[in-house]
Order: sequence, then structure tokens, then C-alpha cells
Amino acid sequence: MKSPNRVALALVVFAMIRIASTWNVFSSTIDEPMHLSAGLQLYAAREYTYQPENPPLPRLVFALPAWLGGVKFEQEEIIPTQLQRVFYSNDRYKTNLVLARCGNLLFFALAAFATWAWGRRELGEAGAAVTIFLFTFQPMVLGHAGLATHDMAATAATALSLWMFVRWLDEATIGRAMLFGAAFGFAILCKFSCLGYVPAACLAVYLVRVIRDRNLRAPWKSILPAAAVAAAMVWIGYGFSHQTFIAGVKGLAAINSAGTHYNYLFGEIRTEGFPFYFPIALALKSTIASLLLAIGARKNLEPLAAALAILAVAMPSNLDLGVRYVLPLYAPLSIAAAATALAFWSWRRWLAVALLGWHGATSLAAHPDQFPYFNMLAGHAPWTILADSNIDWGQDVLRLRQVAREKKIENLGIDVFGWHDYGKLGFPSHYRLLPMVPTQGWVAVSEHLYIMRDYKWLRGRDYERVGKSIRLYYIQ
Repeated sequence: MKSPNRVALALVVFAMIRIASTWNVFSSTIDEPMHLSAGLQLYAAREYTYQPENPPLPRLVFALPAWLGGVKFEQEEIIPTQLQRVFYSNDRYKTNLVLARCGNLLFFALAAFATWAWGRRELGEAGAAVTIFLFTFQPMVLGHAGLATHDMAATAATALSLWMFVRWLDEATIGRAMLFGAAFGFAILCKFSCLGYVPAACLAVYLVRVIRDRNLRAPWKSILPAAAVAAAMVWIGYGFSHQTFIAGVKGLAAINSAGTHYNYLFGEIRTEGFPFYFPIALALKSTIASLLLAIGARKNLEPLAAALAILAVAMPSNLDLGVRYVLPLYAPLSIAAAATALAFWSWRRWLAVALLGWHGATSLAAHPDQFPYFNMLAGHAPWTILADSNIDWGQDVLRLRQVAREKKIENLGIDVFGWHDYGKLGFPSHYRLLPMVPTQGWVAVSEHLYIMRDYKWLRGRDYERVGKSIRLYYIQ
């Protein structure tokens, strides 16, 4: 194995160690009980009724270690009760977190491999190693790779699809068309947003190639085999039935158009989306060094075009719930940034070293709080700009428990995002905190709920922050 490839492999292994180290630091986030329960339902009851607006493949991966480890699915329970209990099965909360989250390492490894392979094609082996450094030190990538959610699976599948597509453009054979179709089908099975992201990114890559090469022939003569393989992948992935798939896509479209979710940006709450939400989130949640390198790309424009296409598809959405929705663009963005770093290396080497060092140092400093990370452009109060999974996904309950023990708190009012059983977690005497009912003593409210539920009686009061997401007050 050549030296750059060894470096890339070492970077991936180091990233996986960092990811694994967060598995029992964070309590379950609000989406994880649903994903785990849906996977367990498939194993236990051969049914798929838990939020079918997400495809089943990642959930099966997350649930398999938990299912083999004895985590139970209670078929008779109503959904809220199942979500409340699933991580507490057999009274092994932290073990169950690890069992559910470890499967995401498979998707992270696949994402890293596909990004490396595409980067090697564009930039050579040294450029691929730089690409992997940028990708595996991106806080959003590491953060979401440590949770049992669909976002890393979508990133892996999108990167794989784009790599297969550029190979198909290089040589428009039926075999390569079918490989692309298989990758695209896999992407659809990972997350429905890939239905828009992958075609848009591929079209952007193709247009850049046409402009650059002028006489490039389109590979569309072999599009039918690609489409057939993609359809077959989805059909097989849904157990040789299309009804659940169609119902899931329709359900997601209905949720997006209905405006049932509250979106937050710069202090404003809406049910419809903000047109520039995702560019702003990307600008504030990525390392500044990686953004500077990416926008500085002058050659190898195909990856940058792919990233921008994904961003463009996401912008009209009414589901502005976190930068994680555009997580797949970090794969092509890392290649674009690596191309700039290589150009700087032959021109102003100190600049390349400074930017790459800044990127790496930022990531290490953010650990383990990778997915709540904000760069310095967000200022000292980033929660006044973005909320939801950008900063508060219910992840700091275990830290709150530790603080409560250290302070010897005897009674605690709690209003924290997520599905948590505070009694089973060993909290002291506690009660549900209500936004319209002022109280005294110790109270804890998570940032997202503080914003959305308008705790007017807490405004202006001193508090300490637990983790990145919880406000802890003592009211006299």
C-alpha cells in the first residue's frame, strides 16, 4: 500500500475511534428511538408502520445489533410508549445506545471510501488523502456518524452514486450504467432526499463536463439499464413490494407541503421554509478553513458543482430542521477543498498548511460535541441563529444527570427535547417544567424548547449551560 493510501486509511480509523468515543456520551436524540423502533418492528413483526416517510435500510442496520443484544420491541404498545421505552430495554441504557449507534460506522466507512475513490480519480492518491483528511475532520460528518439516524447513510449513498456516475461518464458501458443504477437505488433506500440530490448532482457534474470537453457524448443510451437496476434495488429493498415505498414518498411530500414543522432562523419561527436557511447553516456549521478551500476551487469543478446542486435542491424545502439535511454535500465539498489545497501547495505551501491545520485543530477542539459545533461566524450565542438538531437534539441528558449529582440537587424541574425516562436514568426527584407556570428551585430547559415554547419568566435570569444544549437555572 502506498504512503498516501496508508495515511487515508489511518485517518479513517482515527475518525472511527473518535466517533465511537461519543456513543455513550450523548443521551438518545429525539429521532433515534423512532429509527431503532422501526428496525426492531421489522425484525420482530415483519411490519413497517413506524414513520414510513423514512426508508427501512438504515433502520435495519441500526436495529440488528440491538435486536441480537436483546433490545425488545413491544408490538402491543402505542408508539409514544414504545419510543419512551426502547433504549431502556433490560435496564441497559448506555449499552443499548452503543448497540444502536455502532451500525452507523458501516455507512461512515462507505462514505469515506467512496469520497476517497472519487477524490483519487480527480486528484491522485495524495489528493485523495487530503480529501479524506478534510472529510473525516469535518465536525458535522463525525457528529452525525455517531448517531443512529439516516443522514450518514444518505451521505455514503450519495458519494457512492456520484463516484459511479463519473465512472459512467468516463466510459458509457452498460456495466457501468448498471453499477450507477445500483448505487442510486441504494441511495433511495437510505433516504428519500436522495431522490432529488443524486440526479441534481449528477446533472451538475455532467454540465461541467460538457462545458469543459465541448464534444462530450451523453451516456443516455444506457440509461434504461441504470433505471431498471435502480428500480429493482428499491423493489427488493422493500420486500418485493412497492406500496410502502410509494406511501412513504407521498407521506414525506405531504409533510413538506403541509408546514407542520416549526423552522427557526435568526429569532424568527415559521412553518414554511426560509429560502437561504441551508446556505446560512452550512456557512455557520462547517469549519471556516474548509469553506475557504472549497470556494477557492478553480479546477476540478465537478465536485463543487455537485455540492452546490445538492444545496439548491434543499433550499425550497419547508423542513429547515438542521444542516444534517444537506450532509451529503460534504463528500463533494471535501474533494473541491482538497483541489484548492493541492493548488496552494505548489504556490503558497504555508497557506495550504495553515488552512489544513486550522481545519484539523478546529475539529479536535470541538470533540466530542461535533454535531452541535458552530464556527466563530456564529458568535457567542449561536442559538439565536439556529436551533433544532443544529444545537439541541436532546443529547445532553446524561450530562445533566451528572451535574445534578455533583450539585446534590434534590428536586429538578425538567423540559428537555427528546424521549427520556428520568426515573430510570437515576435522576433525583423531578417534575415536568411548563413554560407558562413559573416555579422556584432548580429547573432545566433545553435550548430548542426554550425558544419554541417561549419561557418568558426565565428571560434575563442567570443560568449555566450543561453540554451545548441545556440551560440550568436556580430560581429563588
